[in-house]
Amino acid sequence: MNKTFFSFAAFLLICPIHTSPIVDVETVRKSGEVGKFRSIAFAFSGSRGNEDRNDLEINLSFANNSEKTERLFIFERSERDKDDVTEDESTFLHARLLRQLNNKTFDFETYIQSSENPFQSYKSRNLVGAGLRFSELEKLTLSISLLHEDEESLGGINKKTQRANVYLFKDFSFKNKSFVSISTFLQPSIKDFSEDYKYSLSLNYSIPVSEQFVINFKMSESFDNDPPDLAKKSDQSFTTSFSFSF
Repeated sequence: MNKTFFSFAAFLLICPIHTSPIVDVETVRKSGEVGKFRSIAFAFSGSRGNEDRNDLEINLSFANNSEKTERLFIFERSERDKDDVTEDESTFLHARLLRQLNNKTFDFETYIQSSENPFQSYKSRNLVGAGLRFSELEKLTLSISLLHEDEESLGGINKKTQRANVYLFKDFSFKNKSFVSISTFLQPSIKDFSEDYKYSLSLNYSIPVSEQFVINFKMSESFDNDPPDLAKKSDQSFTTSFSFSF
């Protein structure tokens, strides 16, 4: 079964555009469903008068699932133009492969990720990882993996780190068919977990207006205890989005 999702989002952000460190894979991976699933998310905002500014964000994802294998690809790009000149831009790529194992207790998954995010002082951040996704936890998704991180800051500082990665996802449904979903990542350095760690937390409240139209309200926070250059340790965002599927 093929589905195409088109989303138009209007964002209220502390940081006007950014590449989120959280990959909320549960919303697009369609785990447990067989078929090909595509999604497009688009956001545009701007101002005229004292400042001519355009903020643009586009997100593309593609999932291809069989009974034993799930494949996911995500691409995101954010750009800010001011007075017809590109002022800031960021990109994000994520690919993930899950293979169901015969024991039915956990599945094997591997992933790669590449991003450029000047909003958090990263010239580049590349990840490769592999681990286990536990499949028998009721209404709770838990994944544990090891990853290799290769970062370069805008100041030219290179850093390579091996990290543990713990991912949790849970959702709650209400009688009016709305639901809340919570996802979090914790990524401590294996060698220096008390001083070098990152975490991300995302809270999303979704209100289905119909089977095809959904309103989403999202808050997220990312924290890096050892940020690059002079970047702040904590970064928050607030999002309102409207999605239509058919």
